[in-house]
Amino acid sequence: MAKDFKGPLDYIDVATRIVEFREKFPNGSLQQVDIKFIDFANKSWVVYTAAAYRTPDDERPGIGTAWEPVPGPTPYTRDSEVQNAETAAWGRAMVAALAVDTKKGIASSEEVRNRQQVAERPAANPLSDSQKKVRELLLKSHPDTADRKFYLEAKAGRSLAGLYELTEEECSAIINELNKEENTNG
Repeated sequence: MAKDFKGPLDYIDVATRIVEFREKFPNGSLQQVDIKFIDFANKSWVVYTAAAYRTPDDERPGIGTAWEPVPGPTPYTRDSEVQNAETAAWGRAMVAALAVDTKKGIASSEEVRNRQQVAERPAANPLSDSQKKVRELLLKSHPDTADRKFYLEAKAGRSLAGLYELTEEECSAIINELNKEENTNG
């Protein structure tokens, strides 16, 4: 009979899986295969796919895909959505390569932790078209997550949990400014 899992401590974290992977496959590597930003079910998502190569010439690496909502709905995911999706995809790729232990489940402790508070918090409002445009322009002009957050909070004049807190007026002003910056730098 399978053990009932109660929380992230019952799962193996990705750092532990990486150590196990490196011990078994010292010439192995974890590599990005693809990253996409999509809209699905009235939410925005980052979708990250990774490969776990056991050797440099591994013809059948393990492939893992993970996605995170943007903005992240918990303190663990907000402003680090790409990093969380990447870490989860690495863990899944190592499992797919049959290179790490799955006795405690395929999900990593990070994946479990990142989902625990989702049910406790109401679902974030879907982004408006103008909020999506701000995100699109920011991703081009400010690749660093912390820089994007700083930029938005400076423009809004207040602390923000995410893009969904921007008003239409704030979005319009930010879009105009980012377009001007792009035309100046472009």
